[in-house]
Amino acid sequence: MNFLAGVDEAGLGPILGPLVVAGVAMAGPEGTDPWQALRRHVARRKHQQGKVRVADSKLVHQGPHGRRRLEETALVFWTACHGDLPATLGDWLAAIGADVARLRLCPWYEDLALPLPLDADAGWLQLQAELVARALHKAEVRLLDIAVRPVDVEEWNELIADTDNKSRAHFRAYAEVIGRLLDRLPGAGDGGRGHLVADRCGGRVHYAEDLRRLRPGARVDTLAEEPHASSYRLHGGGGGEVTVTFAEGGEARAFPTALASCFAKYLRELMVEVLNRWFQARVPGLAPTAGYFVDGQRFLGDLEPFLRTNALPRGRLVRVR
Repeated sequence: MNFLAGVDEAGLGPILGPLVVAGVAMAGPEGTDPWQALRRHVARRKHQQGKVRVADSKLVHQGPHGRRRLEETALVFWTACHGDLPATLGDWLAAIGADVARLRLCPWYEDLALPLPLDADAGWLQLQAELVARALHKAEVRLLDIAVRPVDVEEWNELIADTDNKSRAHFRAYAEVIGRLLDRLPGAGDGGRGHLVADRCGGRVHYAEDLRRLRPGARVDTLAEEPHASSYRLHGGGGGEVTVTFAEGGEARAFPTALASCFAKYLRELMVEVLNRWFQARVPGLAPTAGYFVDGQRFLGDLEPFLRTNALPRGRLVRVR
């Protein structure tokens, strides 16, 4: 049995909205390529009519129908794994184990009743989810876990204050999802080996000490630390033997990393949508933002009179770095 997992994030660069880290764990026969096993229902290189696309979320999200395509990918696989579409953003956040009570301390997240799906057709999603589930079963491939972890602005600012380092704060968020997926990869008696492919955390090359802190009972061997990829082998520590690779363009290397990328981007899009709707309902004529630096500054400039008048918690809205 082959165990494969992937981790990716969306939203490291913006000044508004959450960082979201996502991970996917799968198991199947040795040598199985999920893209090939699901080729009748899943596209990889380009958008294809009647299929969902599993690739780097930046590619899936391109074009005028990008958000719908991203939603199709995320919700088809979520439903194939869990059986039902989430009815609202709040329901989905609860299902993934997010701290909804903490999020609702932000006024713009008080109402999380954003209906899902937002753009896609619910009937089509349910049908495609059933087809994908059947194809996975036929190929003897299992979706073991889908982890999606939003880190909103206030929590991110706390991580920065605690570490005084954006890279370390980023890895703290990454580590929670990596640890959860490692728990689902091979353990004693499971047989086979596991491989987790995570998109590289910025320009970092060295991860051995981080993995030792994450898995203190495991032996961590460094296999390679090179400009484009760093690989490590973990022995023991509550599981079997697992290779962990941090690679540039991890989404192109491994199916679960690409799928994780889509989940992370989709949740970030939904949360930024809620933020935009809340402010637009209170500031007439306000143009929405995706939260990146230049347009985020424009958005904050347009909001300044409203923020000043209403004494809103800026530390919950704007990242310190």
